Amino acid sequence: MRKHSIWLLSILAVLLLLATGATALAQEGERVVITTPTEGQTLSGIVQINGVIEFPDFQKYEIFLRTNGNNLSQLATVYTPVVNGVLANLDTRAYADGTYQIVVRTVRTDSQYTDFPGPTFTIANGQGAPAPGGPEVQPSPLYPPLNGALLRIQNCSGKDLEFDYTSPQGFCSAEDYWIMAKMQDETLCTTVDAVVIGGCEYRGTAWGSGEPRARTYSFFAESGSIYEIVYAGGTDLFINPVPGDELPDTAGLTATAGQPAPSTTGSMLPVSGEGAASYSTTYVIAGTSLLLLLIAGGVVAIRRGKQVSS
Repeated sequence: MRKHSIWLLSILAVLLLLATGATALAQEGERVVITTPTEGQTLSGIVQINGVIEFPDFQKYEIFLRTNGNNLSQLATVYTPVVNGVLANLDTRAYADGTYQIVVRTVRTDSQYTDFPGPTFTIANGQGAPAPGGPEVQPSPLYPPLNGALLRIQNCSGKDLEFDYTSPQGFCSAEDYWIMAKMQDETLCTTVDAVVIGGCEYRGTAWGSGEPRARTYSFFAESGSIYEIVYAGGTDLFINPVPGDELPDTAGLTATAGQPAPSTTGSMLPVSGEGAASYSTTYVIAGTSLLLLLIAGGVVAIRRGKQVSS
């Protein structure tokens, strides 16, 4: 009877560890909270997704919409933690009526990420297909980045744009983008956000597809600043620092060491990233469970030895 009691207590201890240990690993230092929209809410027109997203080793967060077919459509990418503020802007008219779910992806400086399922809501604009013209608001708020400088590159021409940047300083950022043309019926320019290392001079070219020649440019990127780069076609390229959107109170947040690599709003991290983030939890739980079972087995063996000796 006592032997069975010992094994029962051991199993209960393992189950308790599984429950509490996994929760602690998943929640340690991370806060992902969607305050609006709420579960089951019906939306129309232009709305804001509000809440809190902050976590250690922050690189960026991405917000997706999951459809009934379990497909993920990327909505926004933001390069700074947000506390009690606007996480993304959603023009529901750019989507067909139906049911959607918010998914938040937290991306760390090692490029590993974790997906957090958010509330499910319904879009009801009385339209069976997305409205022509696309969204009327930029989905990604224009907040100063936690590290580096933020570039909002906009192709407002009817030509596909090849845009690149590099720096004469070897430790700075370099990248080459192909940005699709803005269609005539679209309201917003085709936009890509990128983060570059601050305190560097950047040089590059903007070349519209089929244009006779490229436009060359250079500018100096200050850390914490936002630069709007607008290509209007031909050699018309405009680069201006902009104030961006007002960031909610983030007192207590500290920048992580180092600088993030450039990234685009259209980038998708490999699926293995989420798996790698969960493997460590699995190994810890499995190893600890095995250790508890061995301890329990040792206790039973000792008791048996005492019974034989007596």
